[in-house]
Amino acid sequence: MSCPCTSAARLLLNTAHRGLSCSRIQLYSLSRQGSQTHLHPRVRVRSFSETSVCYASKDGTTKDGGSDGGKKSISEGKRLSGSGGSGKGGSQLRCPKCGDPCTHVETFVSSTRFVKCEKCHHFFVVLSETDSKKGLNKEPESAAEAVKLAFAQKPPPPPKKIYAYLDKYVVGQSYAKKVLAVAVYNHYKRIYNNIPAGSRQQVEVEKQPTLTPRELEMRRREDEYRFTKLLQIAGISPHGNALGASMQQQASQQAPQEKRGGEVLDSTHTDIKLEKSNIILLGPTGSGKTLLAQTLARCLDVPFAICDCTTLTQAGYVGEDIESVIAKLLQDANYSVDKAQQGIVFLDEVDKIGSVPGIHQLRDVGGEGVQQGLLKLLEGTIVNVPEKNSRKLRGETVQVDTTNILFVASGAFNGLDRIISRRKNEKYLGFGTPSNLGKGRRAAAAADLANTSGETDTVAELEEKDRLLKHVEARDLIEFGMIPEFVGRLPVVVPLHSLDEETLVRILTEPRNAVVPQYQALFSMDKCELNVNQDALRAIAKMALERKTGARGLRSIMEKLLLEPMFEVPHSDIMAVELDQDVVQGKAQPRYIRAPAKESAEEEYDSGIEEENWPRQADAANN
Repeated sequence: MSCPCTSAARLLLNTAHRGLSCSRIQLYSLSRQGSQTHLHPRVRVRSFSETSVCYASKDGTTKDGGSDGGKKSISEGKRLSGSGGSGKGGSQLRCPKCGDPCTHVETFVSSTRFVKCEKCHHFFVVLSETDSKKGLNKEPESAAEAVKLAFAQKPPPPPKKIYAYLDKYVVGQSYAKKVLAVAVYNHYKRIYNNIPAGSRQQVEVEKQPTLTPRELEMRRREDEYRFTKLLQIAGISPHGNALGASMQQQASQQAPQEKRGGEVLDSTHTDIKLEKSNIILLGPTGSGKTLLAQTLARCLDVPFAICDCTTLTQAGYVGEDIESVIAKLLQDANYSVDKAQQGIVFLDEVDKIGSVPGIHQLRDVGGEGVQQGLLKLLEGTIVNVPEKNSRKLRGETVQVDTTNILFVASGAFNGLDRIISRRKNEKYLGFGTPSNLGKGRRAAAAADLANTSGETDTVAELEEKDRLLKHVEARDLIEFGMIPEFVGRLPVVVPLHSLDEETLVRILTEPRNAVVPQYQALFSMDKCELNVNQDALRAIAKMALERKTGARGLRSIMEKLLLEPMFEVPHSDIMAVELDQDVVQGKAQPRYIRAPAKESAEEEYDSGIEEENWPRQADAANN
């Protein structure tokens, strides 16, 4: 026969086992020994704020966690319940900092997601399985993590590989290819070196040959979640810190701080920070400067923007502002500021912003003013770029740091060889009499035009220009019209050589996007073949050499030669068109190879018919 006291004691005991947080509960258990009943001594139930707790097992029997709490291993204490930490049917939720069990926070809404550690006074939220998967699949957000992951996944291409890729599309210019390949490779290394040291060391530790870095990162995060199953969202100490203060402290501990003030004076070792070496390409028109940039842009993993300097004006005037250069780079980086800050900018036609002397009383808004605006951009500054889909006047801007952006400038610089020859005291008229060559790009271009005459040999003239451009110095560019501060920020000067006859013949056929294969593809759409023999190719190259427009002259010659064939071939019986040396020199017409004769009705239909008779002939062809 049961006693009411016994049932009350059992109810209190079960309530304590379910996780009632109390410091000390006095329980009485009644048992029968014969006819008399006596009380057992008081039973202590430890609270959640201590190491061991009482919990209920699945079968309903009670167990005391304090009896075997010291025997449990740490790994058993780290196993967490995935149901949100109800405390039933599994092991305890323990604090990831001190290892003590956590108590549930009483909120207005009945939820078991929030727990608190009594010892270190931190609040935690319990993650579900879906939250864990979302956290594991999240991509690295910061620029350092993205670069770290990219370098660990795939090392940067060596200069020889970049050179071989450029060789498939651009013929000649081996020196310029080597300079660009080395500059791109050093750009990758500079980005990696300028990452904070803590992140870089972590990469080297994580990098193992057996697993990919993404798998290592996933495994590390899985271990982390398996270890704690908790995500710290805030920290509240009894001294009244603000919510989230501990999270900010952790972030500040992880991010490496730069040494300042007295720490710099006392430190014995300083990390080397690599700086960029901007490049300027010099060469005659049609020598492949822009093509090198366009080809290089396709093989890089960093954003690459090609900008035209002819449209740039000084701030406040009609035309594109200088910030539009970085805006194009930001657009190529899909409006990611971190990626854009590691890109490469190609400034084309940079010689068109050279200053013109003689207008000192006026503002040179399209020349010297643009150079002055580009000074800090080349060296490294923070530029305010308009946001995506926003007007500039509204003030919605994004700040982009240009310290790690590599700038490559290019220009034809017509007449620069005349300036170099005057500096080297060559080709003076009379007995050392200085010529009346003025300063500025217009005077240099006029001198180049005056020096060019049809009587001199074209090949010898190009060789002389190439020889003079190899001795170019900064003072020659300053005399051309570039300001000294601008020239000083472009330390690597790369002259490109002119194209000779042999190179032009190779340009016609060898590159992947050559001129002759393009026209062969055009004729193949009309089911016709185009054949150009070797003598015709040499004659075309010789004509392009005389025009002095470089590789661009090849296309104009081909257009003129193939005008009649492209007019005759569509809807005709011509199967092939052949070009030889006489055709190029204008002594003969292109030779057509025709198909066998068709029936009369088809011939009438295929030939050119007058417009008013076309419906009648079409009906006749159908019948």
